[in-house]
Amino acid sequence: MITAYLVAEDSVWHIPAYAQDMLWVQQEARAAQTSGPRGSFSLESTDEPITLTWGTAGGPSLLICEPIPGDSVGWQGTVGVGGFVERLHVLETHGLELVVAEIQGSLLPPNYRRLPTLAQMRESVFRRVTDADHPLPPEATYTFIAMADSIHAEYLHHAMVSELAVDCLGTLGPQQGHWHDIVGLPLLLDAVTLLAPGIHGF
Repeated sequence: MITAYLVAEDSVWHIPAYAQDMLWVQQEARAAQTSGPRGSFSLESTDEPITLTWGTAGGPSLLICEPIPGDSVGWQGTVGVGGFVERLHVLETHGLELVVAEIQGSLLPPNYRRLPTLAQMRESVFRRVTDADHPLPPEATYTFIAMADSIHAEYLHHAMVSELAVDCLGTLGPQQGHWHDIVGLPLLLDAVTLLAPGIHGF
């Protein structure tokens, strides 16, 4: 058996305490729960792809990695999802006015980029390759949290009303914010992209 980690040894970010018993690593038919602030787990091989899931071995996918580079996945708690805004919950808690969006969708591919980099622009004229940006099955419901008066919340509402697909990027909320008391998968929304009808095959 080989021991590997979700989080690199020199990473400033570590898995929040509430999430440490919520993460599972799947590799084909095998599944193992991770442990500790770095998310240690044991596998028979690091040459095969792994899927990180939330809550149970069959829970929502948070990350797909193929193969594991060295003994660490290098995860920073970020999750990218493509799908549709199914519900918007507006609430006030801890003195904050928040919007919690339920996104029905699936993981964005590991190499997904919202905007082209300098290196990509040097290589060739930038053009979106739809298949490369298409979310990966299976689908699940993901919950993203945004401040109610933020531009993120405004555009999530617009996407829901207009039935537009969205790409959402978020990060697991820190322990000290008690975000996990609000919802069981607390992803703090970092960025949202609205897609024209027909993109991603939707």
